[in-house]
Amino acid sequence: MRHYQASDMIALSCDDTCIRIIDITTRKLVRELWGSKGSITDFTFSNEGRWIIAASADSIIRVWDLPTGHLIDAMKFHSKCTALAFSNTGEHLATAHEDSVGVHIWTNRTLFTHVPTRQISENEIAEIEAPTASGEGGEGILFAANDEHGEEGDVEADLAGNPISSAIDQLSSDILTLSLVPKSRWQNLLHLDLIRERNKPKEAPKAPEKAPFFLPSLENGAANAGSALATVPGEMSATGEPASRVRKLDSLATQGSFTKFILDYVHSGDHVPLLNHLASLPPSAADLAIRSLSSAPPYSQLTAFVQALVQRLKEKKDFELVNAWMAVFLRIFGDAVVEDDADELREAIKNWKEEIENEERRLGALVGFALGTVGWVRNPR
Repeated sequence: MRHYQASDMIALSCDDTCIRIIDITTRKLVRELWGSKGSITDFTFSNEGRWIIAASADSIIRVWDLPTGHLIDAMKFHSKCTALAFSNTGEHLATAHEDSVGVHIWTNRTLFTHVPTRQISENEIAEIEAPTASGEGGEGILFAANDEHGEEGDVEADLAGNPISSAIDQLSSDILTLSLVPKSRWQNLLHLDLIRERNKPKEAPKAPEKAPFFLPSLENGAANAGSALATVPGEMSATGEPASRVRKLDSLATQGSFTKFILDYVHSGDHVPLLNHLASLPPSAADLAIRSLSSAPPYSQLTAFVQALVQRLKEKKDFELVNAWMAVFLRIFGDAVVEDDADELREAIKNWKEEIENEERRLGALVGFALGTVGWVRNPR
């Protein structure tokens, strides 16, 4: 038995290989999680109580989504998992296996990309090897953490080959909907300057005084090795430009594409392509795209960007993402807002503020009504 205190739910592992979820307050059965082919060896709630992660005697670790009751992920090993635990921060899963004396650490992929909550079948369970003690067997597990482009462009398909959309439509226009963008993207966007400051090297890299005694052979690419010795990362050329132009060209492409989306929005009035493109960018590219907006009078690009955010707020979609973009926008272009000839821009920001305040009052009233109703129901009198 496992108890999740925040929601007053208990999970019971039964002899029929089913995990049953019971609400302590109402004393009712709310979920039955089937799928295990052997007895449950260990199981736990995730840190926020949304998932149940269970290991069974058939050497499979399964992940169920409690709101939907779907089996959303599963991993099959060559040996039985005897114990598992989920970190309090939700970042890692630790597992122990009967043929190993080590503890294996797995990274939560939802921190880096969107993971759909659709039901998977037994045929979609992949067999994987546990990482070795040196990490050689799992060097690709953490690759998503540093993937600049992400996997938003991939289209999932079911067993019949039909595409599956990972987007979830809004259930009602009266419901405030959060975005499906991983939390690390918009949170890192707010603190990008601090992250860059911490990641700076303490001192500039220095070129070696003498070439190494053993030089790489021609088979291993002596030309590449020679260029690596000749160019030091971060070294400036005689003209004052970076030695490598790859990132510069990539940043120019990002700026040009975002400007095109802004101009298309000005002509068509459709904000969806603009904001979808911005949501697909990693934090550094999104910050660069916002900075690429023209701040020259009459501030038409700045005004168009704020108006697009206001339209998304009126649709009650991507609430936390829109506020993160606006925070970055105000930090960068705060000086332009107070200019004498920026009346249209200030009017757009005023509309954004009014929309935020209206939504806060509406949600506050709904939360107060819900708390009052629950308190009345629980009152024994």
